[in-house]
Amino acid sequence: MSVEPMNPFFSEIVGEQKRLTMTGNYAVAGAVSQTDPDVICAFPITPQTQSVEGLSDVVNHGFLKAAFVNVESELAAMSYSTAACAAGARTFTATASQGYLLMQEALPMPVGWRLPLTMMISARAFNSPNLSIWNSWEFTLADYGWNALVSENVQETYDAAIISSKIAEDSLFPTMFVHDGFIISHSAQNYWALPHADVMKYTPKKKRHTINVEKPGTWGGIVTPSYFMEGRRGLDKAKEPVLGIIENAYREFEKISGRAYHHIECFNLDAPSKIAFITMGSMCGNILSWMEKNKDYGLIKIRTWRPFPFEEIQKIVSDHGIEKLIVLEKDDALNNILPQVGSAVATATYPLGTTLRSFIVGLGGRDVTKDEFTTAAKKMETINDMKGKLYYYLGVRKTKGNLEGI
Repeated sequence: MSVEPMNPFFSEIVGEQKRLTMTGNYAVAGAVSQTDPDVICAFPITPQTQSVEGLSDVVNHGFLKAAFVNVESELAAMSYSTAACAAGARTFTATASQGYLLMQEALPMPVGWRLPLTMMISARAFNSPNLSIWNSWEFTLADYGWNALVSENVQETYDAAIISSKIAEDSLFPTMFVHDGFIISHSAQNYWALPHADVMKYTPKKKRHTINVEKPGTWGGIVTPSYFMEGRRGLDKAKEPVLGIIENAYREFEKISGRAYHHIECFNLDAPSKIAFITMGSMCGNILSWMEKNKDYGLIKIRTWRPFPFEEIQKIVSDHGIEKLIVLEKDDALNNILPQVGSAVATATYPLGTTLRSFIVGLGGRDVTKDEFTTAAKKMETINDMKGKLYYYLGVRKTKGNLEGI
């Protein structure tokens, strides 16, 4: 049975930029097919299933000459993808939530082996306190050295699928690209698809060190204490130029698409309040809409999550004299000092003495409303230092146990 939205990618019909309407997942499937992967490793989990479903149909119709491999779990998907990429295949997989957590054992290996593997995450809550299939930012929980981009809408996630392929090949580090589950993964939006020829030229397959039976070597052998730290320091050193590699990928992409991307995007940062929101993903558009009637606030939008562009954030905050930051994030870290995004921002801005608070919003797919932006802004006006509690749950209902946020 055909997946009707994938029709534009069944043959060489995207000869020039073409306006299409698709969900975020199907748009990603189309973009990935244009990068000509050799192996697609699939294990379905809501809300990413449409992406590999769409790719299976493109393979079935003969446009994409790739091995489409079904495996028995997400751990198997990451293990198989790592091996395929190590053997020289351009490889793609996708996951979310519990699947991402199940992959944890295997996620460090493609970093250690310097493999240009790509993975999409349709961000979804993990199952605690109980099962949820809706949006949260589980991808912020683990940091093994993967590059990571975060998209606001369908156009950005289509583009990110293509850009990630180039970033992975140029940096030789695995790269994930993320969009918010259901809000983007299942939202049908208009976007512009690039010509196949332009995508192929932008994402060439490069010669690299791979497993080769003609030249046997050791992959995955034990590392003794005498050498393990040197290996980790070597990986850390190799990550140093990656932000520059990503920026170059953004510049090259603008040449073929006309769409400019950066690690950070800034909006209205010279506002008189000297207070700015900082966040990423789908809620950025909602904040900009709120700002139309609340012109005293700015927005810093993070696109490149890993490596974290801390120097650029420092410069932006310093150059614009931002005194307070409202961090909005769809994750938490139970009873820790700060959740993951707030922790990264606080570390980046610590030398500047910037005051900030994290506001935890939208967990488990709850709508993030304009009233909540207003509440956070008013709360931040009363805060003048980094003392006391540094995070709040925003929009929590009162309960019989007197549980509430602000």
